[in-house]
Amino acid sequence: MMDKIALFVITLLLTLKVTKAQLSWKLLHNGNNQNGTVPKPRRDAGIGSDLGRRRVILFGGREGSEKGSPVFDDTWIYYGDTSTWRLINTDIHPSARFSFVSGMSGEYFYIATGEGRDRMFYNDIWRFHIRMEKWEQLPAQEKPDYISHNQWSQSKDTILTPEERYGAAGGIYRNESTKFYVSLGFADVRFSNTFSYDYVGKSWYIDFAFSHPYSPEFPHGRCLHSGTMIAPDDLVIFGGCLTGGSTGGPCPSGDSWIFQGKRKVWDQLNNCASPRVYSSMAMLPIADGKRRVVLYGGVEKLPQVLTATESPASELVILNPDLRIKRWEKKTVKGEVPSKRASAAMVTGPAGIYMFGGIDIESGKTMNDLWSLMGDSSAVDKTETSTPCTETTFYNYIMLHGIFMVAGWGVLLQWGAYIARYMKHRDPLWFYLHIGCQVFGLVFSIVGFVCGVLSVQFDHFRFTHAILGLVIMVLGLQQPLNALV
Repeated sequence: MMDKIALFVITLLLTLKVTKAQLSWKLLHNGNNQNGTVPKPRRDAGIGSDLGRRRVILFGGREGSEKGSPVFDDTWIYYGDTSTWRLINTDIHPSARFSFVSGMSGEYFYIATGEGRDRMFYNDIWRFHIRMEKWEQLPAQEKPDYISHNQWSQSKDTILTPEERYGAAGGIYRNESTKFYVSLGFADVRFSNTFSYDYVGKSWYIDFAFSHPYSPEFPHGRCLHSGTMIAPDDLVIFGGCLTGGSTGGPCPSGDSWIFQGKRKVWDQLNNCASPRVYSSMAMLPIADGKRRVVLYGGVEKLPQVLTATESPASELVILNPDLRIKRWEKKTVKGEVPSKRASAAMVTGPAGIYMFGGIDIESGKTMNDLWSLMGDSSAVDKTETSTPCTETTFYNYIMLHGIFMVAGWGVLLQWGAYIARYMKHRDPLWFYLHIGCQVFGLVFSIVGFVCGVLSVQFDHFRFTHAILGLVIMVLGLQQPLNALV
């Protein structure tokens, strides 16, 4: 009898130990507003973590998705020891903005770029001193000693800075690097370039410049993607929106890339997570030298999407960047989980990953709760694996555009021309086959053209592929008239 009790106790302890070692969500603050002592509900805010003091820094964001929604310029600090928020009142601070890049280094919280009120876009860079509780705007480039103030003021227009943008990705690696990265983004066009700011030398540098818009060697211009630093000069990004702004492409997208800053090259990763925009990404605390990246949430259904497998609220997509061939995999978190959301602010903390606010996918309500994904990189292997990466269904108008165009222009119209040229000895069969191929080919091409137009959310016919497609369709529609002549 005693042996059975001892065996039961040992089994229970082992079970508790394994469960504890898994990744799990913990609610740190429910967001209930008591006399204005918590941040208002918001999305697309910036967040930083003071690892040594268990503090979270929050800035900016917007209240909702609708045009004219309030945009914030407030600064908050969350104290992990007391589970309380405090508003920091400063006379000098960045303009109100959302969808900007943020990062921590030492006692400083950095932000750059973003969108403000009335579609005002920014390319400035600021830092907040946590101990002194003061904001400071940093120069795009610090004046060299050998240049006079007059000469410097006259040359400011030629200083290298990122173009004004929002929806970029980047940041600082684990509070350890001296570089702040800003990659891709959108204003009037979608950007494909990557910049870094040396906040010791106080100067911007361009690390990757735009080249051919259809090159498979780097990610196409996009915004609303997620990203995080995985090394002092290495950045991983996922998804985003590639259409509109003088470009065409999927929105949402499901591709992911790693930028190697020292080599100035991009490497594409395997497809795993469902395509999405407004997802969140951060690294887990490193344990035993292992690095792991967490991708969470996001919007998977947009006007361009026909059908998609939507991820459950309990799902995390984990990247192992230590492998020679870096790969994503899906994991399922047990127990209490946050409501599925997009545009949440995420950052690495001392015991896991902090996540604040965002917008609830089902209700559309913005939130101000604070969660922690508890666990370090060693907990990933102990967390249950979800569905395989291959079990993701996704169809959009771009796919239909390709299918109908290949069937119409690539098969039916070609066969129609071939039959008219080489099968006239089979009269009148050749004529009926020719007419059938041409009619159905033209119908398929028109349907493909319509799908192509529907796949671009705005700024139609402002890029090469769309312009050439429009010209070819106009010529193709005249072909039946030519047959009558």
